[in-house]
Amino acid sequence: MQVISSRLTKLTRFRILAFSLLIACSQFYATRAGATPIEIDLGSPPKITSDLSVPFNALNGTNVGGQTLSFDLAFSNNEFVRLFTITSPSFDVLLSLQTNGSGPLDFLQGSGYLIDSQGNAIPGFGVTGSASGNDLLSIGLFPLLKDINGTPNNDLPRPLDFSGIHFDLMFPDVGSPSVQVTGGQLELVSNPGEVFGIGPGIPRDIVPDSGSTFFLLALGSVVPVLTRRMRLTQAVKGDR
Repeated sequence: MQVISSRLTKLTRFRILAFSLLIACSQFYATRAGATPIEIDLGSPPKITSDLSVPFNALNGTNVGGQTLSFDLAFSNNEFVRLFTITSPSFDVLLSLQTNGSGPLDFLQGSGYLIDSQGNAIPGFGVTGSASGNDLLSIGLFPLLKDINGTPNNDLPRPLDFSGIHFDLMFPDVGSPSVQVTGGQLELVSNPGEVFGIGPGIPRDIVPDSGSTFFLLALGSVVPVLTRRMRLTQAVKGDR
């Protein structure tokens, strides 16, 4: 519980509402019907990082009126995210929606799961946490956790690639049709140094070795691997 709540507090600086646990994978496919597709450009791969933020405006104009909304955030240009062995189990997908509200907002509720390159749900446990502020609604998805206590889901193989995220959201009802979404942001976050990748063109895996440095399991000659390893270490030291 401490892992999830501390991460949401750090990223959103708002109140934490609750956590939900989805176990039946059949529910994933059932709620997928009718989902609105939204393309997200993750930038120019290859990229190795522990924090990536991408703004989007596809939900702008959506009323905050108690309705439900299902959508798929699909990565464009054949991009994908690779969760390495070294990636933190508390890796999270944070969706934040800016609104034009001026008073306290109730919580955004919902669930989510990762999507593979074929558009299928990746089986797992959908642990989510919600937060809100005067003009911001947020929901975080922790796909590598098994429960709300922060137990890692060791049944998911690593490295793990995903090409999008599905969300089923229920907006709070603010009682005013003038309150709408004015902007959105998708943030992918791991602990500093426990990186993930944006592909194509990234290593097959990155694992921690006994010296707390990186060992890259990638095809190619030794020199490019060592060069990339040095750059990774320097990038991580300067991260945050």
